[in-house]
Amino acid sequence: MQPVRIGLILGIAAAIAACSGQKGNEAGTNAAAPATKGDAQRRTIGDALAATGDHSELVAALNAAGLAETLRGAGPYTLFAPTNAAFAAVPEDARGELMQPANRERLVRLLRLHIVPGTVTVQDMRAAIDRGEGGRAELATLSDETLTLARDGDAILIGDGAGGRARISGSEGVRANGVVHGVDAVLMPAASDAG
Repeated sequence: MQPVRIGLILGIAAAIAACSGQKGNEAGTNAAAPATKGDAQRRTIGDALAATGDHSELVAALNAAGLAETLRGAGPYTLFAPTNAAFAAVPEDARGELMQPANRERLVRLLRLHIVPGTVTVQDMRAAIDRGEGGRAELATLSDETLTLARDGDAILIGDGAGGRARISGSEGVRANGVVHGVDAVLMPAASDAG
């Protein structure tokens, strides 16, 4: 029996969102509006990330990969956003190599692994894990790879294709085009046969 797949829960909205994020997905945000309490939910994921200091490495990588505009688009998306500390844990030579233009496809694949079509809240993840076989659930990403969800007490752990794990940290940020979950590690894709 397969673990519960959150993608099935999200239904048609997830399928539509999976097709977005490519050419033609343009931002529709207004610039320079005064901040109010309700503005946080009117900002897109891309705009909110750009405004935080703790995700500057992620923002730089998204810009280099050409994915920043995707996260300013209509969505909805769920982003597992590695903090600057998470990026600092990746060896500096590996980070530098990924940021080179010749390795753009590898960078895009890595970053799309952090993006899920549809809006998946912590409550959604907990419910799927509770329903899943062995206390696990799977989550399909924009990279066409699957993340595995499990619990460690109250915390949610995310397993990647390379055998690594990230922990959701902090509170979820609900945005105009989805939700952001901070994570304490950079998720890595499965080893590619193409090399």
